[in-house]
Amino acid sequence: MKDTKIRVYTKERGIRCLKEGITLEQYRVKYPDAIRVKKPPSMKTLEKWSNDGVAKSLDGCRVEPDGECAHGLPSWMIALGII
Repeated sequence: MKDTKIRVYTKERGIRCLKEGITLEQYRVKYPDAIRVKKPPSMKTLEKWSNDGVAKSLDGCRVEPDGECAHGLPSWMIALGII
């Protein structure tokens, strides 16, 4: 079954799933800096990244677990509130 949820990230609110029927454009009216993100990595993947001392940012760049990429996007660990 394909996951059809729209996930967004804002610095203010973190990762959110939009309610059914709400579009990214509608959400951006209130939160203009919202970006669409993929499904978060599993806890197992996050643990592996933590042990390795590297992680990925929301757009897939390689970063430190508590860092952000050159594009200004945080690691998944920060976005999910783990760090």
